[in-house]
Amino acid sequence: MEIKRARFGTKAVHAGQQPDKDTGALNLPMFLTSTFVFTPEKMERYLSGNKEGIFTYGRSRNPTQNSFQEKIASLENAPAALATSSGMAAITLAILSFVHPGDHIISVKTIYGGTHALFTKIFKELKIEITFVDSLSEEELLKSKKPNTKLIYIESILNPTLEVPDIPTAVDFAKKNGLKVIVDNTFTTPYLFKPYDIGVDIIVHSTTKYINGHGDHLGGIILGDKDYIENIRSGIYQEFGPVPSPFACWLGLRGVKTLHLRMRQHCENADKFARWLKGHPYVEGVVYPGLEEHPQHELAKKLFKNGFGGMVSFMVKGGLKDAQRVINNLKMAHYAVSLGDLDTLVQHPATMTHGKIAKEERLKMGIPDNMIRVSVGVEEIEDIIEDFEQALEKAYK
Repeated sequence: MEIKRARFGTKAVHAGQQPDKDTGALNLPMFLTSTFVFTPEKMERYLSGNKEGIFTYGRSRNPTQNSFQEKIASLENAPAALATSSGMAAITLAILSFVHPGDHIISVKTIYGGTHALFTKIFKELKIEITFVDSLSEEELLKSKKPNTKLIYIESILNPTLEVPDIPTAVDFAKKNGLKVIVDNTFTTPYLFKPYDIGVDIIVHSTTKYINGHGDHLGGIILGDKDYIENIRSGIYQEFGPVPSPFACWLGLRGVKTLHLRMRQHCENADKFARWLKGHPYVEGVVYPGLEEHPQHELAKKLFKNGFGGMVSFMVKGGLKDAQRVINNLKMAHYAVSLGDLDTLVQHPATMTHGKIAKEERLKMGIPDNMIRVSVGVEEIEDIIEDFEQALEKAYK
C-alpha cells in the first residue's frame, strides 16, 4: 500500500518513517550531529547545484527533522513542511517570509496572547500594520482591506473564546483579492480539520501541543507549497536560526504516531465535560463548538470531520478571584499554561495567556475575568468531572 493513499491513522504511524536500512531498527534513529561529512562525489554534486539527499549542517537540514516534516505534511495533505523551535517561531517566519515593513495584515480579533504581542508590539516596531476584525464576513474584510494588505491571519478555533471563524469565506475573499491566508491549526490538528483542502495557503502549528501531545517537546511547524517552504528554509530560517533539535523532532515523531487515538479521547471527554458543566449551579456559561447552542455549531460541523476538539472554556459565577479559587481547589487537573497534553490542564486567560493585554481590549476580545480554559485530557471522564465538582463546591462554600 502507498502510504500517501492510506487513511489518517495509518499515515500517523508510517508516513515519513521506515526501518533503518543499516540496522533494521524499527524506530528512526536520532541524528545527534551538528555537521555532516562530504565525500568527493557529494561535494561535486553540491557545487553543481544538485543537493538532493545531501546534508551539510544542522541549521539547514537533519534527517530526523526531515522525517518529522514529511509525516506532518502527509497528515495535513500539504506539499511541504518546515519544523521550527517553537510555535511562535513558526508564526513569525511564516509571516515575515513575505510580509515586509509598510505591509498590512488582517487578523481575527481574538488570538493567542503571544501572537497578539507579536502583532501589536514587534510588528509595530517593524512598521507592519495590523487590523483586527470582529468577523470574517466579506463585508468586514472588504472594509478592512487596504492597498498594502498582504495577508489574512486566522486561528482554526479562537483562543480562548472557542469561536469558529468562517475560514471558507476568508479563503474566497483572499483569492479574489490576491491575498494569502494563514491558519494556525493547533487547536484542531489535521485529525479534525485540514485547511489546505479548502484552499488555505499556509498552515502553522505549535507542535508542542496536540501534535506531540506528551508535554515533553517544544516546537512548531510551517506547511505550504514546496517553493514557499524552500524559500523560507534557504533564507530567513537559516539566517534567524530557530531550528529544532534532532531530539525535539524525534519526540515529535514519537508523539504524533498516536494523534488519532489521543484526539478521539480528547474530543469525547471534552464533549461530556462541557455538557456536565452546562447544568452546574456555579457555572454561568460554557463554550464548546460541539454544543448545539454554540453560535458557530453548524459551521463547526461542516469544517471539522471527526469531532470538535479537546478545549472547553467556561465562566464561573463571580469574577477573577472566584475563577482563581476554583482552579486552586483542583486536585488532579493541573494549573498550567499550554494545552494538548494527556493530562488535563487548566488556565485563567485573564491573568495567564492574555494577561499582558489591557483589560478593556481583552473584554472586547470576549475574555472576561471569570473565564477558565480547560484542555481536557485523556483521563477517565468520571475522574475529571469529580475533580471539577469538588473544586467548584469548595470554591463557593
